[in-house]
Amino acid sequence: MVTESFSPSPSEVSAARHFARAQAKALGCDSGDLSLLVSELATNACVHAGSAFTVSLNRQGSDVLIEVGDQNPAPAVVQPSSSGPSGRGLQIVAALAADWGVSARHPGKAVWALLPCL
Repeated sequence: MVTESFSPSPSEVSAARHFARAQAKALGCDSGDLSLLVSELATNACVHAGSAFTVSLNRQGSDVLIEVGDQNPAPAVVQPSSSGPSGRGLQIVAALAADWGVSARHPGKAVWALLPCL
């Protein structure tokens, strides 16, 4: 498992995405899908939790478990408007991941996604 910590700044989403891309080859995953999932989950941590966050990547058989932890215990699930420019992050996660969910942590929570890899 590899884990990296990030401050609660929108610029850190880019850093989290680069972290995921750098780890993709060692994990045997498509760097585009991995970095997109990390980017969406990190954006949610920055926008909705407003706290520092961690990204953990862990190979589990033929999948990679992605966890983005933050310090806000309440998950934010937003219903996007049909014409709005945002609010579709978890829809993207659900489309790419084999499964996803939220786990309680103390303090806060982790939003996780299971990405199938070859």
